Amino acid sequence: MASKEKWVELFEKVIGRKPTAQEFLEGKKADFDLKDIKKIAHVPLGTAESSEINSPAVPVENLNEAGKASAESEGEGTEKVHASKSPAAGAKKLPKQLWVQAFEKQFGRKPTPDEFLFAKSQHFDVAKISQSAETKPISQPAKPAEKSWSKGKKMLAALMILLLLALGAGYIYGNQYFSREAVAERYLKAANHSFTKALAFEVWSDTEKPIKKSELTYRNSEENRTLKMDDLMSDYRQLKNVGRKFLVFPDWRVAVKPVSATVSVNTKGLELFVNHKRIAKTDSDSYTKTLSRLYPGTYNFLAKGVISGQKLEVSSEETITNNVKVNLNVKYLSFQVNSNLTDGDLYVGSRKIGKLHDGKYKVSKLAVTDASKIYVQKSFPGKSPLKSETQSIEDIYDGDTVTLDADGVLDRDTADSLITEAYRKMSSYASSQTTPDDLDDVFTGGNNNKFYQDVKNTIDTNTTGAKNRSADSITFSDVDVTKVTQTGPTTFSVEFTVIYDFYYGYNSEHDSSGDIIQKLSWSALVEYVGDDKKDDSYSYSTYDDYRITSGNGKSSVLSTKNTVD
Repeated sequence: MASKEKWVELFEKVIGRKPTAQEFLEGKKADFDLKDIKKIAHVPLGTAESSEINSPAVPVENLNEAGKASAESEGEGTEKVHASKSPAAGAKKLPKQLWVQAFEKQFGRKPTPDEFLFAKSQHFDVAKISQSAETKPISQPAKPAEKSWSKGKKMLAALMILLLLALGAGYIYGNQYFSREAVAERYLKAANHSFTKALAFEVWSDTEKPIKKSELTYRNSEENRTLKMDDLMSDYRQLKNVGRKFLVFPDWRVAVKPVSATVSVNTKGLELFVNHKRIAKTDSDSYTKTLSRLYPGTYNFLAKGVISGQKLEVSSEETITNNVKVNLNVKYLSFQVNSNLTDGDLYVGSRKIGKLHDGKYKVSKLAVTDASKIYVQKSFPGKSPLKSETQSIEDIYDGDTVTLDADGVLDRDTADSLITEAYRKMSSYASSQTTPDDLDDVFTGGNNNKFYQDVKNTIDTNTTGAKNRSADSITFSDVDVTKVTQTGPTTFSVEFTVIYDFYYGYNSEHDSSGDIIQKLSWSALVEYVGDDKKDDSYSYSTYDDYRITSGNGKSSVLSTKNTVD
């Protein structure tokens, strides 16, 4: 048995043409026996030439017997030659030949091998040519069966899906966590709690490198600060994207602008300190030194020493957010200070000079600098200090009197007006037994105020609730504030005296009439709250900025005068 390729090659050499589709099929049935080639091609044995040699044929590679087997392309003259040399020359055309001619005429092309085989299965029925042209291949190679996934592949696929979901969730979370707003909130929380923790969020604005503790030699470690969101848009502290976190998310940092301070001193031989850290000793009367790359904040500059037997100390406190010049030139001044912080401490720069007495302090030949600031400050245990207005030394001349008052400090006259108004409200209640109008303007909490309730109980007990004899009226007079003590930045204790007059009229049950007059000593707690009535000059009173929050202990009777007989 020869291969089909060898059989086709020998067929072409012997017969002089390629085999038709039908001849190829007959060769296949004969197992491609080389001896049967002439027989299949209808060539008499021993004859090398045949009328079929020149007849048109269908190439085997097309497997189309119908198109190549037709003799139509040869013309009638050639068919007559064939008829004279072929054993079947005069025979009637076979059905397949007729079918092929009909197919070509109808479709204008030769049939495909699949169409030819379908027609053969229908015995070359010309009536079914249309079906032949629409048929699908009789046999198609079966699709390979899909292999089912192994357990390992399924687990791997599941892990991949979980990984993708985790990455997606991580991206969403990270996008929010590393957003500008979220970083700003975390920074402010850290910065207002711990300076060291805030450094983890910060970089230098010019290098975008993290700020190291070793670079903060002169910073005041005791400085407390309160930062707000607006501070992250200032000239010296801004949020800035300096790179990427995990190659994906923006790396928002607080870019801090380094600042510098150039210190000048006009006296030789003084030790120079910054925030209690010694930096140098002045070696001339025109000494300067520049401190570079300072972290923005508050710095105390101090020059001190003994010059010509006199102790000399010059200081200046500066809040530095830009490059500054600090002048520690020595200047000698004498001046008088007055303040409503009657027992506050007087400061020049960061140095405490002395304590005021009755709101006064006399400064004599004080060595100061033009850059220094002067102010009065009062401290309270466990509370923030209260600071007066500040004045620059350069605006003060030798022999001046300087007033340095603080906002919200309650003086005696204002306290007297407040307590007087409180008793005017109580007199209104005593006469009408109804809650006075605008009680909140004087008492914090209105009729729930402890001071108000104490006085109201005194009125009720001696009038409508009296056990023996009810007073016909109660009046209050001669309010006199004797002392005001500041207990906090906005709170005060007010000591005062007041006259209570209980009048008893004559009636048939009590054959007497007269007054019981008592002078009481008491104390009230007062708070500075501020008031928007300042905008109305017709209704504003000095005490409108204050409220009585409570009574302070129990009242004491200083004297009693009884005229009831």
